[in-house]
Amino acid sequence: MFSASFVKSLKSFGLFLLLYTLLFVFIFTTASYTFPFVAAFAIAFLIQPATKFFQQKLKLAKGMPSLLSSSLVYLLFFSLLSLFFYAIVREAQQLLSHLPAVNLDLIMQPLRRLIEQIGGYFNEIDPAFIEKNSAQISRFFSEAFGILEEGLTAFLRMAVSIPAWITGMIVIMLSTYFFSRDMGAIKEKILSIFSDRGREKFVKVCYEGIKMLTRFIKAYSIVYFLTFIQTLIGFSALGIKYAVMLSLVCAVADIFPILGIGLVYIPLSVSYFIAGHYFTAAAVIVLYIIISVVRQIVEPKIVSTSVGIHPVLVLAILFIGLKAYGFIGMLYLTFLVVFYKVLKSANVL
Repeated sequence: MFSASFVKSLKSFGLFLLLYTLLFVFIFTTASYTFPFVAAFAIAFLIQPATKFFQQKLKLAKGMPSLLSSSLVYLLFFSLLSLFFYAIVREAQQLLSHLPAVNLDLIMQPLRRLIEQIGGYFNEIDPAFIEKNSAQISRFFSEAFGILEEGLTAFLRMAVSIPAWITGMIVIMLSTYFFSRDMGAIKEKILSIFSDRGREKFVKVCYEGIKMLTRFIKAYSIVYFLTFIQTLIGFSALGIKYAVMLSLVCAVADIFPILGIGLVYIPLSVSYFIAGHYFTAAAVIVLYIIISVVRQIVEPKIVSTSVGIHPVLVLAILFIGLKAYGFIGMLYLTFLVVFYKVLKSANVL
């Protein structure tokens, strides 16, 4: 019924889908144990040009070029991280220094009016309505408290895991040095398991994968940079203080689909509304909607252009993945398409 080439390609795709799914499940189930070593290997691989430069130009003893390149990378990382936290602390200090000058009555008056309106609304409610819908009301409040409890539990879990994060960072730093030092031997060991033809295909797959991953990172860097620029322009136009810092936080929050820029925009709008600045509060919400819509339009176009995937397929990945299994589902479909395209480009499939 079907052509032999179609059946062959279908079998190849089925085998790829099975192996990819097993690998994806394995990676995510073991991520909490393997992440430090995977991250260290990726960093060690990326700093190989710097390691080779130090080895060839400075003629250092074995191990010293790797130590130097690893140290420089983490020195740069911790310096940028320190500057980021310094900027946040500095902005927070300025904000706290201005709090005594804030007219609390100006903030509390709208809040009191809102509470009085809510109280008046509840006084006008028919008691029979409350009695009939008591189950739904109780369910609503129990769900609200459940969400609050989950948030507090997640915060406490994160606070407890801080020592584990410190240990993980130390493991990553040490592993980066050892992987960087022995990268040549690791490459030879991996390539030795392939035949000459298989080695050629493996190198081509790695080359295509790195090229595709670089394009993918560039595409999303552009998306997050657009979020930063739009937020900065909008906040500056509205005269919102700390526009640069808030824009940077929005760009970082935009990486996480569940939180997104609403992590900044919604509390900011609420704070301006409570303070009685209704125009600014409404403008912040409008800006939030505009940036969200622009992102949904621009993201598929930029990603499809950079990675070479059709925009409709990108939209399908985002929608179906998030709808089915949330962020994990989106990752699964995204890398499924990317890896399939890599293997097609390397003539493996």
